[in-house]
Amino acid sequence: MNTSRDNLSEVLHGWHVSPPADPSFRHRVWQRIGGQAGVTWPVYLRAHPAAWALAAVLAVSAAGYTGGTLARAKTQADRDAMVVAYLVELDPRVQAVLRP
Repeated sequence: MNTSRDNLSEVLHGWHVSPPADPSFRHRVWQRIGGQAGVTWPVYLRAHPAAWALAAVLAVSAAGYTGGTLARAKTQADRDAMVVAYLVELDPRVQAVLRP
């Protein structure tokens, strides 16, 4: 091949791949598909422990963070309600403004 004279598109256009036919190709493909169909959920989990451990850690971490955030918000709301109730009891004149 003389690349100085031949255009790349002409070279690629003339290039053909003719692989030999494999008579057992279809049978091997269906064997591989059939082998994957018999995998049960516990077998799949045991085969991928790192990924599922990471997913479990992320789920527990997200649940802990969300629960902590909601608990802090609820505690703050309860505290604010107690402060308002205390101030209303101290000075009845502000009942209209600070009513919980």
